Amino acid sequence: MACEMCSNLSSKDPAFWNKPLFESLNFRVLPSLGALVEGWFLLLPKRHAISMGALDDELIAEMQHVKNLVVSQMERAFSSVCAFEHGPSKTNSLVGCGVDHAHLHIVALKFDLLSAVQPFLPKDVRWFPASFAECQAVHRRGDDYLYLEQPIGRGWIASDREFGSQLFRRAVASQIGLANQFSWREHPQLSNVSATIQHARTWAACRDSLDEFKRVAT
Repeated sequence: MACEMCSNLSSKDPAFWNKPLFESLNFRVLPSLGALVEGWFLLLPKRHAISMGALDDELIAEMQHVKNLVVSQMERAFSSVCAFEHGPSKTNSLVGCGVDHAHLHIVALKFDLLSAVQPFLPKDVRWFPASFAECQAVHRRGDDYLYLEQPIGRGWIASDREFGSQLFRRAVASQIGLANQFSWREHPQLSNVSATIQHARTWAACRDSLDEFKRVAT
């Protein structure tokens, strides 16, 4: 089955939430459909990969560079930012949330997401300090993972083969009083998507830095 995200991004007339806000040589930044709050972005590779853990070291380094540029702008606008990924090891797994294309969420949140997601996890799941190197290791052994940075630069990972769907989204929705609206497919939250886009349009420094990055890389 073709990747839905790849199909959306290659469309000649994509929906407004599938139009890149920022780009590097190998990555795009999009507003997230289903944004439960203003300031919810997706960072994803242009070429298909099932998770960030499936990327090689060079692409991980570029992804981190893009992430940090976006985060620097978000911290000025929102002050408190986190990043997370639902990392499937194979297609059609629940943890993939119906999108079998690697995507890192970068979100403006003021509460502790690590604590908030705990009630939605299998009881024996444990978190360990991590970087994307640990995501790569978990992917190589064929397990699914959850990855969280909060604050940015302080990473945590949990791995399992029986994670449910949209776990971080469920946690966020529960914390902000929208527990029944966690699903991005059923509740696209278009007003928050539009507000996120408006914020990003003012971030000329991020766009300029990525344009220079692409120029040097090519």
